[in-house]
Amino acid sequence: MHVETDGRRWAEEMFGSCELGDGRRTRRLVSLGSSLAAHAGRMPHAACRGDAAANEGAYRLLRNEAVEAEAIARGGYAASIERARGCAEVLAVEDTTTLAYGHAASAELGDLGGPSAASGRGFHVHSVLLLERSSGRTLGLADQQWWCREAEQRGQRHRRGERAYADKESFKWQRASAQLSESFGADLSRVISVCDREADVYEYLSYKVGHGQRFVVRAAWNRRTPAPARHLFAEVESAAVLGEATVRVPQRGGRRARVARLALRGCAVELREPKGRDTGGVLRVNAVLGLETNPPRGEQALRWLLLTSEPVDDAAAVGEVLRAYTLRWRVEEFHKAWKSGTRVEHARLQSAGNLQRLAVILAFVAVRLLQLREVLDEPGERSRDCTEVLDEVQWKVLWLTRTRRTLPAHPPSLRWAYEALARLGGWGDSKRTGRAGWDTLWAGWFALNERVDGFRIAQQLALQGKT
Repeated sequence: MHVETDGRRWAEEMFGSCELGDGRRTRRLVSLGSSLAAHAGRMPHAACRGDAAANEGAYRLLRNEAVEAEAIARGGYAASIERARGCAEVLAVEDTTTLAYGHAASAELGDLGGPSAASGRGFHVHSVLLLERSSGRTLGLADQQWWCREAEQRGQRHRRGERAYADKESFKWQRASAQLSESFGADLSRVISVCDREADVYEYLSYKVGHGQRFVVRAAWNRRTPAPARHLFAEVESAAVLGEATVRVPQRGGRRARVARLALRGCAVELREPKGRDTGGVLRVNAVLGLETNPPRGEQALRWLLLTSEPVDDAAAVGEVLRAYTLRWRVEEFHKAWKSGTRVEHARLQSAGNLQRLAVILAFVAVRLLQLREVLDEPGERSRDCTEVLDEVQWKVLWLTRTRRTLPAHPPSLRWAYEALARLGGWGDSKRTGRAGWDTLWAGWFALNERVDGFRIAQQLALQGKT
């Protein structure tokens, strides 16, 4: 998959078709997007590199109440969906995060919950990220839902049963599926929604089944089945082992990263409606259970029970369902890129609308960071030359920065570029893994762009000196 390395061309692709009510606004958006892509992690005033006109245009756009954040987003969604149309099958991985702010504008934002003494303010954002199923490559952002939670809602979880389903935050999963249906049309048959346990909502599962939509959802609830005194977990645990698979478990909290070997079971199940809504109907889905066979001492065995529309007839089929779920982590990496890579929460614009407009632009910059990392970090791709990711000026500046030797006749490999960028970002391979962290790669990428800027400025000065 080609990743556009030129920030201007990338911004044209993402935002050039945005309908903002005035062509000048769209041009400003493309210019700002280009600057933020070239200098990810910088706020607009720094990304504009001292260009007073560009800086003024950027903030005029961000402060313009006539420019809707959703109108900016629609252009990026459309570009992502168009890219996905060339794929045989697509995973739509979903998750929710929060963007927290502490400056004056936070008074306009919503309560972020947490302990009773917490007073964080910000946005809740539910993101749908598209991946190519076969390669796992990130295609783009297909949808986001934004909301601010009222402080009065804190501590009211016990009253959720009093609200209609469409009024609950859990309706976000169905709303995202409805938007995917509108965006993809007949091509939705090639799209599989992949969600964590929070999406184990009976109404949502019923919607997916009733509309013939594909899904993989991790089960949270040990739901009732029609069998007397029988529940979901026991039903799937009694199925025969169909095969084994290994998955890479990322580090999280106090859990260390590891490779886990799972025994896989699969079967069809019927789920009864929750108590209090039982009309005698059942929901027919398939289920996959992956259970770690030999966890490290002191570690809890990995146990994933997945509800799905996909076939589970044999080892290959259940393995594909499991692999789809492991790719759900990509949306968490997107949120990390958004927060740490673009530093979206460091923005200090003075209204909620201004903050959201900038945050939406930075969401697409974060996706681009993921895509650049994937090309660099894919071992099978590293024998190819580095022009997959770096343009001619970039790879030559990187070569001279790292080697101080004469430029080669042909571009070096992606493998070389990966290590050179990582070392520019401070990587030393102290663990002898040959793999750099995403933050190190991005630090190297930012440092390279600083050097490229300096080179181009020097070129301009040299040309001026000749005239």
